[in-house]
Amino acid sequence: MAAPKISVVMPAYKAAAFIGLAVASVRAQTLQEWELIIVDDCSPDDTAAVALAAAGGDPRIKLIRAEQNGGVARARNLGNSHAAGDWIAVLDSDDAYEPTRLETLLAAAEKAGLDLIADDMLLVEFEALMGEGKSYLGHAGTELRSVDLPAWLEGNRAGIKTPMLGYLKPMVRRQFLLRHNVSYVPELRVAEDCWFVADLLAYGARFAIHPAPLYRYAVRPASLSRTRGDNVYTLQRSVYAPFLKRHEGRLSEAGLRAVQRHESALKTAEAFEGFAMAMRAKDFLKAVRWLASRPQAMAYLTRPVAARLERLAGRLGYRPRLRVG
Repeated sequence: MAAPKISVVMPAYKAAAFIGLAVASVRAQTLQEWELIIVDDCSPDDTAAVALAAAGGDPRIKLIRAEQNGGVARARNLGNSHAAGDWIAVLDSDDAYEPTRLETLLAAAEKAGLDLIADDMLLVEFEALMGEGKSYLGHAGTELRSVDLPAWLEGNRAGIKTPMLGYLKPMVRRQFLLRHNVSYVPELRVAEDCWFVADLLAYGARFAIHPAPLYRYAVRPASLSRTRGDNVYTLQRSVYAPFLKRHEGRLSEAGLRAVQRHESALKTAEAFEGFAMAMRAKDFLKAVRWLASRPQAMAYLTRPVAARLERLAGRLGYRPRLRVG
């Protein structure tokens, strides 16, 4: 068996109902030199059995079982540690690849001398993974779009009106990952992709986005977010200080300003989310305290009206441009 050019890492938890399609989409790739590393994150259902059945004995597919449930970031780190390919790609167990995805991204990355590449996504209904979808970024053409650290953080700043870049699923050159000892922040259960890529960019990774939507992203009912019951912004507060310490003396002035701007926006969004959660719980005193702690969060109160105006503008053909440098 030829050495893999790409290692696909797939964390899986309670995925028995849908992981078969994800596995099949890897087996259908036009590029044949891949390996698929499935990390069963202690699923209580038949995830492992269904995944192995979908593998059909393909020797390129490996199943690893985590010792204890640790979330997506830890599962990806475990999968990355077993990877042997020149590149590492991610695939969530409820998503799928278009057949030419790996071949297209590998060719583009090698031609441009990149360390990191991502593509647009097709947003599809969760229960119709292989059905029709719509572009997430909405860019036509064939040109790669370069992204540096300031552009990446701006593209993931809370409150922006353009698609969050952190939902994209990059493919990274494994030697770059090993050289700089980059891993997902294990404690993060939200925005783990954002800060993984931010670390790579801070170390100087050359990154670009391919305009073709080759990743099928299953949109679950109600929201793109999979976290419920917690203030998702509070969960990210602990990231900034370690990131700045890790890259002390390495970031440009623009990079430092981008981190500060990102943190400021997150605190504002955290305050509004705290306010909204307190209002839903009818804890009005706590709600007032949240707004008082960050008065600029009151601007979020205009969002329902703005959202309706934006939907109207969309029907008239307006689409905001994505800012990626």
